[in-house]
Amino acid sequence: MSMKNSTKSKNINSNQLNNIIKGSDTLLKLFSCLIIAVIICILIGKYAFKNGNLTCDHYVFNTYLYIILAILIIFIVVLVNDQYGIFNNLILWMMSGGTMRIYMVFIIYIILIFALTYALMTVNPTNIIASNLIWLLVLIFIAFIIIPTIWFGRLTGVVGIAGILTLVITIVVGLLGYYNGDSIVTFNWNIYLNYALMILIAIIILGPYFISTSEGMNNFIVVISFISLIIFILLLLANHKKLKENADKCIDGKVVPNYPLESYGIVIKIVNIFQDLINILGRSQR
Repeated sequence: MSMKNSTKSKNINSNQLNNIIKGSDTLLKLFSCLIIAVIICILIGKYAFKNGNLTCDHYVFNTYLYIILAILIIFIVVLVNDQYGIFNNLILWMMSGGTMRIYMVFIIYIILIFALTYALMTVNPTNIIASNLIWLLVLIFIAFIIIPTIWFGRLTGVVGIAGILTLVITIVVGLLGYYNGDSIVTFNWNIYLNYALMILIAIIILGPYFISTSEGMNNFIVVISFISLIIFILLLLANHKKLKENADKCIDGKVVPNYPLESYGIVIKIVNIFQDLINILGRSQR
């Protein structure tokens, strides 16, 4: 859903960009994330494996270790870009070529996300190196995509509050889905929510053609972000119900746990919730 920030972000010039991303504590944040990531990797090695093989023991704990590691990897990519500007020129080029270029980038983004997700879903979880490399590649791509959203959030000063709200929503919705999912999710609503997402993507692509004012575009993006936020919260709730079901079904010797795929299903919802909150909070200030 990162295209929703294009009308704002594409006007960022190089001087504004430096003001947005440069901070004296970037290296400290990067170093801290790396240390925590190493600790998480050690914990994954200790709890997710038994005698060199993946284990179903501590299934939920292991999944959340992967989720935390995934979020740290996204942070690290963003911070590396802050410090060294690896993606800045490419991102600015993508956002400065007019509506057609932005649409093409958005469509390519959707295709790549589906392709990488399919690869992650189909790779054999016993092929630990391949599954984790695909998982890592997906996370790097997601980090690259959300950088413009973070720029917009920094411009409007809402990154911090959006992050806190995302954490609160994740915890509350996660607990509800895990402990009360059976009574809340009484049918497979993921099918309908995914259809709703497809319709929303079509509206995002076609909607701007019918909007002629900047105020109208701003209101359009806020409404779209609210709808997207609701959809991803409901999907996150269903994911946690499924997490519990998968944990109960996972038995060593019969099922091989797929922690990269399990964690990715939750992380992608968290990232979209974060982006939607930045859009809502940032654009509501106007």
